[in-house]
Amino acid sequence: MRSEWLESLGVRDAPSGLAAARAARDQILEPAHRVLESTTDFTVLIIVFQGFVARAQCLHEGSVQMTEAGNSHAAFTLLRAYAENAAAILYAKDHPNVVGHWSNPDGHGIPIGKITNHAAKRLVGFKGIYDQLSKFAHPHAKGLLASSRIKDLEETTMEWSSAPHFKTLEDQLIAYAWAVELAEASRHLLYEFAEEYGLGYFGKAARTALPLDHSK
Repeated sequence: MRSEWLESLGVRDAPSGLAAARAARDQILEPAHRVLESTTDFTVLIIVFQGFVARAQCLHEGSVQMTEAGNSHAAFTLLRAYAENAAAILYAKDHPNVVGHWSNPDGHGIPIGKITNHAAKRLVGFKGIYDQLSKFAHPHAKGLLASSRIKDLEETTMEWSSAPHFKTLEDQLIAYAWAVELAEASRHLLYEFAEEYGLGYFGKAARTALPLDHSK
């Protein structure tokens, strides 16, 4: 099942995984171009939208670079932040009454647990992925033991390296796959955010009653 999932995302080996993850960045930029190029009024909501786009792009590029470099701890930690950004877009879209929190740098902000719990209820599969990423982002056994492996059970010899590396090739491919999936999720959520608040061409469409299709 896992191999089928990887294949469906274009991840067959390390080179194809890297290519798929790099190409997925365009999923984030598509809604940015379509919304911002049709925007004439730069409001607080547009600035918040731009911030979500920039954060998604930075975390996507950073996680892909660290995955290519074999730095599992950095890759999974960045992917966790990437997942939190996607969850934040959803939360902001679903809670219009708290949008002001996203534009106040001196405010307390919204607790990340509240944001991710909301995503876990609304996004299928979010909780499972986020929980796994958290085990690497925090000093959990899964992350701590990734640098060690039993080489020979009979002789009880162990290999350990402080240099960044993925414990298995599959772990690296999964990191690439999660980057692809988070880019796709970010694309849909950015469109939903823009539509909810009538940003860019969504606002114009509301005034002219033209049907819009952003399913591609």
